[in-house]
Amino acid sequence: MKIYRKILLAVELDPSCDQDVTSRAMALAKEFDAEITLVHAIEHMSSYGAAYGVAAGADIEEMLLENAADSMKKLGDQLSVDKANQVIKVGPARTIILEEADHVDADLIIVGSHGRHGIRLLLGSTANAVLHGAACDVLAVRLKED
Repeated sequence: MKIYRKILLAVELDPSCDQDVTSRAMALAKEFDAEITLVHAIEHMSSYGAAYGVAAGADIEEMLLENAADSMKKLGDQLSVDKANQVIKVGPARTIILEEADHVDADLIIVGSHGRHGIRLLLGSTANAVLHGAACDVLAVRLKED
């Protein structure tokens, strides 16, 4: 069995989505005495506003960054993850996750998967993109749908 030393945990900063993913990550980190890095991506908002003739980008992104920072701090404290291992960036989630995995030299990426089918799957899946683009192992944890 492969031993994992550096785990990159992609979080949505939504307790209902992150609970199963974080518990799985914590169990693996404990089993392998691994270091966890948390990563959260905020999608660019400027293109959404432009489509509707609204200059929404910068103000909304700033608000999202502030809210994400607060939520990340709480999650980091809850999981005992050092602030230096808490990453929030603006951009496509799959790109940020893969770049951070390379940056921290992760040997395991853990992501949540909503398990969508049909048209939703055609529009793209972060977990699927990470799985196919990662240079290390990927664990996709099935998220429960309400």
